[in-house]
Amino acid sequence: MAGDGAHIRIKLATEEPVALNDFVGSFVGIGSQFDKFVARDHPTIKADSEFFVKEVRAGCIEADLVAWVAPIIGGLPGMSAVDMIDRVQILTSFVSDLQERIGNYFKPGGRDPRATKSDLADYHKAVAAIARDPNASGVIEAAVFESDGREVRSAFRFRSIDAQVAQREIAEHRKEIEARLDENQTRVLLRFVRPSVEASKPGKKGGERGVIESIHKRALPVLYASDLAEQRMHHEKLQLAGNIFRALFDVDVNIEAGVSGRPIAYRIMQVHDVLDDAGDETLDL
Repeated sequence: MAGDGAHIRIKLATEEPVALNDFVGSFVGIGSQFDKFVARDHPTIKADSEFFVKEVRAGCIEADLVAWVAPIIGGLPGMSAVDMIDRVQILTSFVSDLQERIGNYFKPGGRDPRATKSDLADYHKAVAAIARDPNASGVIEAAVFESDGREVRSAFRFRSIDAQVAQREIAEHRKEIEARLDENQTRVLLRFVRPSVEASKPGKKGGERGVIESIHKRALPVLYASDLAEQRMHHEKLQLAGNIFRALFDVDVNIEAGVSGRPIAYRIMQVHDVLDDAGDETLDL
């Protein structure tokens, strides 16, 4: 145990035997989330955590995650992590954050909007052991040993029914993300904010950026799914008599999404028409 006694304790209370994969997976998933939490919310420090099984008895398993955190840069030799940052506060904040994020999936239709596929895998591991047992419960708490005993700073509990709902919702969320990774939209309006009349290789980013407001409010890179699509767009841009920034291109696109499911680029598959944004009339080409 670290010098300040700060730790995260995980308790698995079950009536049925726990599968070894689920037992290990619970700790792996939560440990992975802790590392990601520190990297995201405390980018100037590095986490190094390790689980210690505290107690195993009939119907209950307890394990403590003890975390050491240290500055990535600027640390002094021999200076402990607690000298640099309040480690207790980090662990307390982590448990509260984990409760909010996993807790979204304890109700039908719940989603963590920030979750990636990797996060969903962690969440699934964290609840698997409890979901298998119809009369089980799990507790995750941040605590510290004080002079007068152990004090819990933050905690949350979930039951079998919560874990079972979470498993279904996590699986559905994964399908939704995977579906968005290869989604096509037809007859949408694209406005260039950084156009180019130079040819580039199909599927390669050539510096063009555009906005399709019905999909995403921000400008994203524009790519082309084929030589034919790029040649048609190239032709239409050269034929424009007016300001290209006022033109709306009626296109079919494939939406490339990141691991979180958010759009990160458009691939033009077909160009149908060009409209003038001022009057929504077809431009003379």
